[in-house]
Amino acid sequence: MKYKIIKFLFLLFIFQGYSYCGFYSSGSPKEKTFSLTYDDGPAPLSEKLIALLKEKKAPAAFFFLGERIAMYPQIAKKISDEGFEIGNHTYSHKNFYSLDKKSADKEKILIKEIELFEKEAQKAGLPKSKLLRMPNGFSRPWAQKIIFSKGYNLVNWTFGADWLKIGEENLTSQYLKALKPGAIILLHDGGKDKEKTVRITKAILEEAEKKGLKPVALSELLKIK
Repeated sequence: MKYKIIKFLFLLFIFQGYSYCGFYSSGSPKEKTFSLTYDDGPAPLSEKLIALLKEKKAPAAFFFLGERIAMYPQIAKKISDEGFEIGNHTYSHKNFYSLDKKSADKEKILIKEIELFEKEAQKAGLPKSKLLRMPNGFSRPWAQKIIFSKGYNLVNWTFGADWLKIGEENLTSQYLKALKPGAIILLHDGGKDKEKTVRITKAILEEAEKKGLKPVALSELLKIK
C-alpha cells in the first residue's frame, strides 16, 4: 500500500510538472500528415518563403535564433502574425556537443541561451512558444531536464540535409524520398545561399499533393496542446 501511494504521488508530480513536455523527432506514421520546419531565421529570405507557404496554404514552424530576431524583429513579427508557429532555437547557436565535453558551466550556458532568446522574442512581440530545437539536434538528459523545466517540448527532425555540400537536384530528390507520413522536414531560411530553400519547399509541397500528404502545424502533428 505504501509503495502504491508513493508511486501515485510520483506520477502526479510528473503529470503536473512535465506531462506536456516531451522529445519528438517524428509524428504518427499512421496519419497522412507531415510538418515543415525552418531553422536559423528570421532572415530577408523568410518573407519570400512565407509568401509561398501562404499561397500553398501550408503551415510551418520557424525555429528562430534570438540574435536573428534582434536583427530582423519586424520580419519575425510578420511571420508570427501570419499564423506560423515560432520555436526557440537558442540565442546564438552554440555548439553544445563541444560544450558538453569541455565546459563545466554547460547548464548555465544553456539556460542563458534559452532566456536570451525569450527576451528578444518578447521585445519583438512574439508569443511564448512551447517548441524548442537545440542547435545541431543536441539532446542529452541534462539538457532535456532544463528544456522541460522551462516548459518546452524538444523537437528534432525526421530528415534534413540542406547544409551538406551536394547539388540541389540531388538534394531535392533526397527530400522528396523522405516525405512520408509523420515526417518532420528540416530546412533553413537563415544563413548564406538559402534561396534553394524556397525552391525545395515548393517541390516538397507539389510532391506531397501527389502522395496525398497534408502539411500541418507542428503542434498538430505532435499532438501538443
